[in-house]
Amino acid sequence: MATKQNGVLANFTPTVSKYTNETLAAGSNTVAATGYNVYTCPGATLMSGKLFISNNTGGSLNVKVAIVEQSDVIQLDAASAQPGAPANYTGFVLGNGSGTGYTSSIVIDYGNLSGTFVVGEVISWTNSNRSPAAQTAILQYHDTSNGRLWLRNMSHPLGLEVSGDTTFTGAGGATCSVGPTYAGTGGTVGWSGLVRYFDPLTGTIYFLNREFRNNLNYANIYDVNNENRELGNNNAERSLSRYWRPVTTTQTRYAAAGNTTPATEFIDNNGVELLVSGVSKATTEQFIVNDLAIADNEVKEISGILLGTYQSLYVESTGAVTFTLVGLEEQAEIPS
Repeated sequence: MATKQNGVLANFTPTVSKYTNETLAAGSNTVAATGYNVYTCPGATLMSGKLFISNNTGGSLNVKVAIVEQSDVIQLDAASAQPGAPANYTGFVLGNGSGTGYTSSIVIDYGNLSGTFVVGEVISWTNSNRSPAAQTAILQYHDTSNGRLWLRNMSHPLGLEVSGDTTFTGAGGATCSVGPTYAGTGGTVGWSGLVRYFDPLTGTIYFLNREFRNNLNYANIYDVNNENRELGNNNAERSLSRYWRPVTTTQTRYAAAGNTTPATEFIDNNGVELLVSGVSKATTEQFIVNDLAIADNEVKEISGILLGTYQSLYVESTGAVTFTLVGLEEQAEIPS
């Protein structure tokens, strides 16, 4: 098999290494994380390697390492708390593991509807708070009964922080309005992305957040022609091009009547608004190392790490240990 990359594939130091978050104020839009998906195996690729963990912090620290297939683990509230109060989650429909299985928590409550919006079309509007002011998104679902547009693939996550009356226009010519003139209207700062897997037994969504990048850009995941952020053997770019806005259990809703922070809800394929109760980065069964103590001036080596397409290596520590993934990528066939 042909070698695609080799050497140091990623490095990360919890509480020190930063990632970018576009919703933070300009000039301070970085966050130091305690854990991160440091590396994701690209499409049609097999990665084999080992992880070195080095501690020179002056004291012992516990570390966690997991092999995951998501950026965020979204736990739905109890089934009885969902619309219709069902006995379980099996009636909810969310796409699994494909390039079309989207979900979103980004919603507009609109007024003054004219024409017919079409699911999948581009919605555009002008937001003078952003630069550039031209904003776009894709229509994920249209709840005509309640006057709500669910959007995905926002050009900017704060795109719905509009001032004054704003017109939203579909590619087919339909329009609606949001603003002070239209009582009850507003829009959320939510998240959209692909569902890697929905577990209907536990009500857990394994989510590929569109606003996540490591060595891959999750806005392009499942698109093998565009998914690689760095094709060359460039460890610095692979390890430092980090970008993320993790899902949280509440989200900001902008409205002329006053901003609020409602509970986060994601939409299923049939338009059911699913209430979220918790968010994590990995589940218990995904950890290959969980709370392993690393003494000061100690180096641990975890060998035999093997990742397939879109599997990621997640590392975590409450202190500044250094994680370094050394390995190689080889071309692999996609199962047919």
